[in-house]
Order: sequence, then structure tokens, then C-alpha cells
Amino acid sequence: MRKRKTKLVLLFFILPLLAGCWDERLLKNSRTVYLSGFDLYENGDYQITSIIRDMNISESSRGEISISNKLVTGNGSSIREASVTIDRSVAGNYDPAKGRVLILGIDVAKGDIYNVLDAVYRDPRVDLNAKIAVTDNSANKIITHLSENEVEKGEYLYELIHSSEINSEIQNITLRSIRTYLFDEGKDFMLPYLSKDEDNKVKINGVALFHDQSFTGQFLTPAESTLLLLFMETKSQQALLTEQLDKEANVSVSYNVKSVSRKLKLEKKEKVHADILLELDVEIVDYPPDHLNKQSRISFLERQLSKILTEKADALFKKLAENQSDILGLGREMIAFHPSIWEEIKGENYYEQILVNPTVKVNVRSSGITL
Repeated sequence: MRKRKTKLVLLFFILPLLAGCWDERLLKNSRTVYLSGFDLYENGDYQITSIIRDMNISESSRGEISISNKLVTGNGSSIREASVTIDRSVAGNYDPAKGRVLILGIDVAKGDIYNVLDAVYRDPRVDLNAKIAVTDNSANKIITHLSENEVEKGEYLYELIHSSEINSEIQNITLRSIRTYLFDEGKDFMLPYLSKDEDNKVKINGVALFHDQSFTGQFLTPAESTLLLLFMETKSQQALLTEQLDKEANVSVSYNVKSVSRKLKLEKKEKVHADILLELDVEIVDYPPDHLNKQSRISFLERQLSKILTEKADALFKKLAENQSDILGLGREMIAFHPSIWEEIKGENYYEQILVNPTVKVNVRSSGITL
């Protein structure tokens, strides 16, 4: 009898838990966002542009589902007000849960981007694995172009960014991971830089450089970005580069970086000297003169590539210094391992006190199919 009463009491407490999901959001009542962009007007108002995907279930066709895309915009004095404006103009609930890419217009990016991202983070439905990109114009123009010309809409841009990440052309940053950079006083970041090419096709034109929480107005080319990622030891699945060895004879060599190792030495003199040795093991994938079975030719390529990449690295770090963009995280390195040096130079423009001396050493470990 006592066991029976115990079971009844347990059943009494369990039954409320089986009543269903109290915060369910039915897909049929939502207007799912796949792509969003943020722009800033001169008067300080914000504009949100989104591509909304509707799933229409036909009752007369045995539940057959049809998909349609709609371009919507909303304006407001804040991001939240702009999103409410969109919500009022569409049937159902404006739901950003499936948003895969967020695009920042150039005026938004040059300001404090956290003014936009703060409102995004406050929405619990937002996908924190969404990608973030900057455009050379307005986000509205890019999204409108995608809406009119790309069949897959948001998926096209997401796959474009993901492909560049795999090829070590851009830094892998999501809405989740960017927060660690936004509030790190010793490390900056870079975001994909979007533009339209001569054929009016949206492409990644490189990466936008950031200092603190703002776009500096300058960007790196894909080749410069790849070299910087190698210095950061964050090579993805492949890193394919091409260097011209002889302009007159039009001789070039293409190679894939197989492994990376870096040695960093920090020393305080008049400035903080950051001596960086980057060692690359590469595989030759295209070299028309051939003769790669000879050690003399391999040694020649190693010397030439080492010299070219060292010169490019020197120009790259001068460009970063001009923009006060510490993407390599030298400030973070000093905070962690050289706190006494950091105490002397810390501040908003600490990168002015750092002189980077890069050296690149290339080792040809494979010459392709001839080994």
C-alpha cells in the first residue's frame, strides 16, 4: 500500500513536466531570417535589411511545402526599433534563429560595431555560429543584389565565406568568437571584406582591418591575409600561394603550405622589438621550368621564396602598424608573458611602441608528383 502511494505521489509531480513545451515557436508562425545587414544613416538612424524565407504548407496538396524568399527592411533610432519595424510589416514573427551571415555596412563598421552587436546578442534566438562580414558600401545594396541574382540567397554568401576560411584566406570568426576580440585590449581582428566585381558578382575582396571595435578603413588582399594567418599559426586545410620569380621571363611558382612553426622574441629597447621567425614547409604544385629532381633547383626556390616572403611580411606589418591593428596579438603576448613591458606601453595606441622584424624561412619538402 505504501509503495502504491509513493508511485502516485511521483506520478503527481511528473505529470506537469509532460504537459508540453511552454515556450514553443511553431515554424508555420515564424518568418525565418537567413541573411541580415545593418546600415547607419547620417542622422544616426539604423536600417536593417533581411532576406526572409517562408515555408508555405498547402492543405489542398497533402501537406506539400513551397518555399519563397522576401526582402524586407526596417528603420529606427536603434537596432531594436528597426527590427520591431520589420516585425510589424510581416505576417508572423520576425525570427533570426536561422540567420547564417550578418553584414555590416561600411558606416556601421567604421563606428563602434558593438552598438549593433549588443542588440543582436540580447536576442536568445540568434545563431551564435553566424558569420560576420563587412561590405565596401551599404549592406542593403549587397543583400538586394543577392536577393535578385542568387538562387540560394543566404547560403551562397555563407558558403563563399566558409570556402575562403578553408583556403586560409580569411580568419574564422563567428558571432560567438568575436566577443573575445571585442573586449581584449591586446588583440585585434579582421573580417571578410565584401564587394562586387566587374561582372557584378559578390566576392570576398580580402579582409577588413579592425582596431579595438572599429574598422580602420583599410583592408588586406587575400594573399596578404593568408601570410598574416601563417604568422598567427592558424592555417586551415590548405594555404595556396603564388610568387613571381622572374617578371621578364614570366616565371612563377605556386606552392601549398603543409606546416607552420613560429618563434617570437620580445625585447624592450627604445621600442619593443618583436623578432619573428616563421618557418614554412611547402609543397610545390606548379613550376613550369621543372628540374625539381635536382637539389640545386630546390635550394634556389627555397632562397627565392624566403626572400620574397620576408619582404612581403615586412610590408604587411608596416601596414598593420599604420592602422594600429594588432591582429597578431603581440599585446596579448606581452600581457601573458612580459607584463613589465606591457605596463610601460599599454594604452589605446600601444602598437606605436612595437617594431616588428619578420623573417620567413621556406623549406621545400615536396616537389609534387616527382618528390
